[in-house]
Amino acid sequence: MTGIFTPNKTSGRLLVDYAKRYWHVDTDNVSAECHKRYLMVYDLYIKARSFALINKIAFWLAIIAGILVLTWPALAVVSKDFGFEKDFLKSAMVQTTVTALAAMLFALYSHYKKRQMHMENLMRLLIYSPENETSLLDTILKELEKMDSGFSFSASIMNKQHTKTDDQ
Repeated sequence: MTGIFTPNKTSGRLLVDYAKRYWHVDTDNVSAECHKRYLMVYDLYIKARSFALINKIAFWLAIIAGILVLTWPALAVVSKDFGFEKDFLKSAMVQTTVTALAAMLFALYSHYKKRQMHMENLMRLLIYSPENETSLLDTILKELEKMDSGFSFSASIMNKQHTKTDDQ
């Protein structure tokens, strides 16, 4: 069991490895219930891994963009010393665009980090819950359905209209 404990993996990977060993998924005499739970854990892991990849890329791009935001005003001054004098380095519009890009990348990182954490928390819930808890499985399936459906403008408008009519 101690072979699964290494610091160079995500929480999601650790949970999948743990579930595989805990439920003995590799053996022939594993129950159908354990197989289903492991399948659900692995499905959640696939989503968590995708979100982790997106948020890692967004994080490093946000760091680079943040450094650019901090150093952009100095670029115009320093570039003159090297004989590279371009108007776009002094442009407020370009500096604003770089700042907006940095903000968007930080927001993207935050959004997908929350999604990754949500998937990992669902994995924990599934692993640590009693095996006969069927309402939990329904809850996780509903959460998966929400995550897989993505964002819909029409659903948001319908929810807003239902809220208005309920308030009246």
